[in-house]
Amino acid sequence: MNVIIVGFGFIGKETVRALYKKMDIIKRLDEEFRIIGISDSKGYIYNEKGLNLEKLINIERLSDYMAYNESGSAEELIEKRDVDLMVEATPTNIKNGEPGLTFIRKALKRGIHVVTSNKGPLVVAFKELTTLAKMNNCQLLYEGTVAGALPVFSLVRKCLQGDKIRRIMGILNGTTNYILSKMYFEGTSFELALKEAQERGITERDPSYDVDGIDAACKIVILANALMNKDIRFEDVKRTGIRRITQEAVSLAKKANYAIKLIGVIDKRIEVAPKLVPINHPLCVHGTLNAIHIESDLAGRITLIGYGAGKETVSAIMNDIFTILKDLRKS
Repeated sequence: MNVIIVGFGFIGKETVRALYKKMDIIKRLDEEFRIIGISDSKGYIYNEKGLNLEKLINIERLSDYMAYNESGSAEELIEKRDVDLMVEATPTNIKNGEPGLTFIRKALKRGIHVVTSNKGPLVVAFKELTTLAKMNNCQLLYEGTVAGALPVFSLVRKCLQGDKIRRIMGILNGTTNYILSKMYFEGTSFELALKEAQERGITERDPSYDVDGIDAACKIVILANALMNKDIRFEDVKRTGIRRITQEAVSLAKKANYAIKLIGVIDKRIEVAPKLVPINHPLCVHGTLNAIHIESDLAGRITLIGYGAGKETVSAIMNDIFTILKDLRKS
């Protein structure tokens, strides 16, 4: 399998590192597996015989690699005739999904399998992209778009195949959970907790993306469309953030054995809002943890807990790559 990676930021670099580390396992599934191209926002590198991953994990900028094409584009890389799979790892843009949306469209139209951790294209054009994948007999996998390493899509599609999902609830944003946990355990104000989160680099550059529930709402859209066969857009999610949560409200909830958490809900409602969660409920996790609670007709209630951002996302990307390799081996 010939693989390209579009995007050489944090996730792109960590994916290369993980592929290098796990290459012996990958080669057992496909002896011909190789990374033949990587692009960033300014150009790309390409070698049809495979790139040197050991060298790649030790460079900071893609342009430090020999034979960097400064005038080339990601689209040009996607058009190479020998590409089988694209890992798309460009920054998230929920307004129009670009540039990832264009890259994924182009790859799927060419019959190239796609693995992505980018929420933007799926929030903007979920049905279009999944339809394109089916039409062109290729896979579009996106485990890394929701809750990092938590295998929610894999769980439902492979382990709950006979179940009807009735409800999904979750803490889907680690930043807001960190802020609310600081307020709960240390009695800090929202403003101080947010400032500390920013200083620690936990928040997005624009913290409104986190604290106003935008990030969580994006994940709700993907979960609803992918796992509950809905056809909703970002605008359909009723959204309330945590800016108005006071220390007094947190303290009152704590005295009553509850914690305030930003919860996404998919049932008859499609919403993201602060909720009172009993302290003994599986969803009542703290710090930067995420938790997803699934209710189905046969399995009943299942809760997944783990970290939802950063290096953990690479676990989801790797899982998707392994899924495609194994599926191709069966065919």
